[in-house]
Amino acid sequence: HIHTFHAFCNEVIQENLFLFEKNSLDPISDLERIELFRQLIDAFPKNHPLKRYRGDVYFEINNLQQLFSTMKREGWTPEYINGKIDEYLADLSNRDEFIYKRKFKEFNVGDLKKDKIEEEKEKKEKLSAAIGEFGRFQQMMRKRNRYDFDDMINWVIKAFEENKNLLAQYQEKFLYILVDEYQDTSGTQNRIVQL
Repeated sequence: HIHTFHAFCNEVIQENLFLFEKNSLDPISDLERIELFRQLIDAFPKNHPLKRYRGDVYFEINNLQQLFSTMKREGWTPEYINGKIDEYLADLSNRDEFIYKRKFKEFNVGDLKKDKIEEEKEKKEKLSAAIGEFGRFQQMMRKRNRYDFDDMINWVIKAFEENKNLLAQYQEKFLYILVDEYQDTSGTQNRIVQL
């Protein structure tokens, strides 16, 4: 057998539709994805950190799309990323790039670069707000009976982890696995190989 990760996961899903209950879903098109992101952004409340009123109000579409795809590919939950953001923010005052190394204007060696810290906190607030929209976007896709390729990998991982018989069936079927360009695998792709 020769598969891409997505083709392998699609085969697992197709061979076990009764486990996945995904027989009424279709892959999302690029146009539908953009439409959903526009709806998501239109629904932001007035005080949302990503809400824009001038210029390109949909400026964040590409950023959100890349973020959500990375979250799925790496298997990162919103809770996991927000925990990492909290750790990072708590450690800002210890990081070299936020501390003056030599006297500058009224600042002394060792003083904190408070404006730079505030700027960093603002960036992370926007990131956290974007992460908070992940679940809502997934719900919007489910309402339309749509999925993307990253979803397939996560479904198979979940099925393998929850159903030991299914996992054993594929472990027996594929005793040896060769992964071409292994260094380019994502966290979820690597998890499939490990399982």
